[in-house]
Amino acid sequence: MLDYHHTWLNLFDEFQATQDKLDSSNLLKFARVEPRYTVNAYKGSKHIWEDWAYDNDELQSLKNAAIEAGFTYTVEPVK
Repeated sequence: MLDYHHTWLNLFDEFQATQDKLDSSNLLKFARVEPRYTVNAYKGSKHIWEDWAYDNDELQSLKNAAIEAGFTYTVEPVK
């Protein structure tokens, strides 16, 4: 029973040390990702949808979706 207790204490200490190491090297911090573009699709003058693109690949995908659906679209950079 005592060995089990010591094993868990050792694991906990190792866990704490790893957490401290990650904390000190900022590996636990997540960068906030902001959208880079707003894409609006229209059918004639009627607004159909709005979506955000976080990178150029997403932007191209949204543009392709609008074109395939027969919509016109606008792209505006997010400031």
